[in-house]
Amino acid sequence: QWKEHSMIFAMPNKPGEFSRFDFPEVLPAPINGIWAILTNNEMLTWPEKIKFAIGLLPAILGGQAYVEAQDGLSVKDWMRKQGIPDRVTTEVFIAMSKALNFINPDELSMQCILIALNRFLQEKHGSKMAFLDGSPPERLCAPIVDHIQSLGGEVRTNSRIQKIDLNNDGTVKSFVLNNGSVIEADAYVFATPVDILKLLLPENWKEMPYFKKLEKLVGVPVINVHIWFDRKLENTYDHLLFSRSPLLSVYADMSVTCKE
Repeated sequence: QWKEHSMIFAMPNKPGEFSRFDFPEVLPAPINGIWAILTNNEMLTWPEKIKFAIGLLPAILGGQAYVEAQDGLSVKDWMRKQGIPDRVTTEVFIAMSKALNFINPDELSMQCILIALNRFLQEKHGSKMAFLDGSPPERLCAPIVDHIQSLGGEVRTNSRIQKIDLNNDGTVKSFVLNNGSVIEADAYVFATPVDILKLLLPENWKEMPYFKKLEKLVGVPVINVHIWFDRKLENTYDHLLFSRSPLLSVYADMSVTCKE
């Protein structure tokens, strides 16, 4: 269920009020994004917008190579390096950092933000949002499982991996599960938190450059909270709302956004 092409931010200093960045459908990218920023006057001043735009120029012109080179800088450090006022970080990018990776701008790599921004700038609908028209297990997971099974694959849940067994050449021989069963396949995909993955990694994989990058990854605890009220909320939107809070990343009135 696609929503109108907007980004809507809560105003912590004005409870119940929201500030919008509206992307016109008639304009192509990146002009639609520039228009959305320029026409929002509640969150950023004109001097802040200009400094922000100038600071972003290297990212726009430098392409993917520039984006990848920023991995060592946090969002906050990169903003300061580009001469962008701190208020831009606290007004806009705390919400974006929380929404993308659930952590604060002083902890998140600027590479993550630039990957998203590049998409917004290059694709007309890159920042457009949608909600599922039903529950995730039924509308998202089930079709994926059906597709995998139609191609001869198998999906197992509640199957915790105890060990990854390797062949002599370092490729995967099998997965050993906690219940003692052994799984052999042509290809494997398994879902696990990064901290568990570090424990499961075979010793002779740990020194490979590809897997050594895992050392920098840290798991982030995330909680989804569902609240039921005894009446409809006032002043809400059929959309995702950015909270701009140190604790909460995004929220939505699901009785409005998801028709089922």
